[in-house]
Amino acid sequence: MAPSSIFRSALKARSPSSTRGFTLIEVIVILAVIAVLVAILTPTVLKYIEDARLSRGLEDVRVISAAINDLIKDTGKYPGSMLDQTAPANTFLCGPGTLAGGATWGTTTNCESLSNHLVINDPGVSGGTDNYPSSGKFRWRGPYVQGLQEDPWGNAYQINASTLVGGNTSPTWVISAGPDGTFQTLTTDTALAGDDVGIRIK
Repeated sequence: MAPSSIFRSALKARSPSSTRGFTLIEVIVILAVIAVLVAILTPTVLKYIEDARLSRGLEDVRVISAAINDLIKDTGKYPGSMLDQTAPANTFLCGPGTLAGGATWGTTTNCESLSNHLVINDPGVSGGTDNYPSSGKFRWRGPYVQGLQEDPWGNAYQINASTLVGGNTSPTWVISAGPDGTFQTLTTDTALAGDDVGIRIK
């Protein structure tokens, strides 16, 4: 074959007109298939994410509950007895995060930092004068958790710690307001209500 013929053949093989692209119908079919797959998979993915959040919330309240029990065992004191009772009386221990609304739980006026009991030994608001004992048989041996975080929905874990003292017969909860961010469980309830996530420790 002559060189000029070879050159013309090569040009023809590389010509853009010889490369077939997707037709409009094919593109529409592909997009339709993708849309169907997204519609099928999205609920499954969202459920998986929510299940993972619920699992983390349950694990968090278990860890906090165990830490509270260790604190009581080590110090011989209930966290409720260490709450600063200046007006307005502090009756709740609250972790970081938004203080969820709903049924009679902690607010900015009656919450004390849960971290000040479990992470550092600085309960109350008296600047260290009312700490847990730091020496002796019964003493603070923390930190009982490495750190506290908000619940999976951005709200604070709460404990109605004042129920732990004074012969109080009301239940004590380590609780999160759950996915809807609103407490349905009353502090006096003996069982969880709504989508709240919690563990009763008394």
